[in-house]
Amino acid sequence: MKRLAVLLLAGLAAAPLAAQQVAMTGEGRREYPFILRDDPARLFTMRQIDQDYLSGYRLFAGLVSRNTKPVIGSIIQGLFDYGFFKTLTHEEAHRAILVGEDIGTVSHVFPFEKRTGYVDGVTDATLENLRDTKLPTFIRLHTAGLESDYMLAAREEALMSFGDESPRNLIVEYLLRKVSLVRYLTEGLFHHDTDGPEEANELERDIVGNDVYGAIRHLFRPTMPYMRYTRLADLTDPERSYLRRVEWRAFLNFVNPNVIGMTGFRLSGDLRVNVGLGHCLGPFGDFVDEKLWLAYRRAVKVTAYLREFENLDRWFLGAGLGIADYPVIGRVLVSAMVHYWNQPVDLSFTERSGRAGGAIDLTGRYRFPLRSGGRVDDLSLDLGLIWKTAGFLPEELAMGRHFGLRCGLTLGFRGR
Repeated sequence: MKRLAVLLLAGLAAAPLAAQQVAMTGEGRREYPFILRDDPARLFTMRQIDQDYLSGYRLFAGLVSRNTKPVIGSIIQGLFDYGFFKTLTHEEAHRAILVGEDIGTVSHVFPFEKRTGYVDGVTDATLENLRDTKLPTFIRLHTAGLESDYMLAAREEALMSFGDESPRNLIVEYLLRKVSLVRYLTEGLFHHDTDGPEEANELERDIVGNDVYGAIRHLFRPTMPYMRYTRLADLTDPERSYLRRVEWRAFLNFVNPNVIGMTGFRLSGDLRVNVGLGHCLGPFGDFVDEKLWLAYRRAVKVTAYLREFENLDRWFLGAGLGIADYPVIGRVLVSAMVHYWNQPVDLSFTERSGRAGGAIDLTGRYRFPLRSGGRVDDLSLDLGLIWKTAGFLPEELAMGRHFGLRCGLTLGFRGR
């Protein structure tokens, strides 16, 4: 949990230097939002982890790319991302689910630790009780790291599609994020197991072991004798068949023009569009997205998606529509996103009846101009709120009915 705080502070400390570099190179306006408090206020939520990490990474990558040759800059970004950053967000997302249930835990993400890329500090009895009382949350505990990877890639796609960030600063992180997500979802194709023998001390065991195998086994057999780690050989024939479905759908994550360096298509002089597909796991199965980004000049930035959830053998539809950073009056900007879904009753893997729900997510920003001698141009104070019915919304920690507030700040500067 302290790692994200360190990353946030490092990003804020680097901002003046990054801003000066933008001014020197004449690049367009850049904005870096940070969430200081989210709801529920238990350390870092998944949304907070993803947003703060991405802003910090953009500052880091911008400094690297402006002060090194492209090849060297890409190598540096790749080493840091593969060796540390990717693991940090993935494991912190797992931790966030447990902390949301008031279960203390520790994530290990530093490459110099004896073992890295796991979360421990939880007893078998605690995890078994979570499974027996809140199965969707227990399944999401397995899939949270993948969910975070998926939503970070989606945030990066929006930044590149709207022209809010240079592909040079994101393409390494974006491609590694996509490859990592697909690799994890398709390990069964290569008969790969990630877990060794269970540690003698249960507090030293990874909380879930292999994310995908464990989620599938518990979806199919939620009342079986509890076992922490799941290997490919532990899956039954129906579970392996379901795994194959997940594996082949995972390659939809590569169906996006950003993957080959295309940030969109110009429909006219002022109108640009980009599209893409996506796939990930959730608390009752998996889902597929068809995504669209539409930009008109610099003022109108529209995001839309269609989403198809599937549990064991039934499809449920969802959709979303939003606008980002729309200037409503003076120094006030508003972002709004509306979500609709039909999901299985009780977020059940086997339920064939659906229940409609949705969410409204609003963020207002007020810009304060700063006299900083060509460094940071303005500082925005951000206030956000979300209201949702019961249901699963990627990156939102609460799966029940929820009203939450968040606050943060955004650093903004433009080239001269």
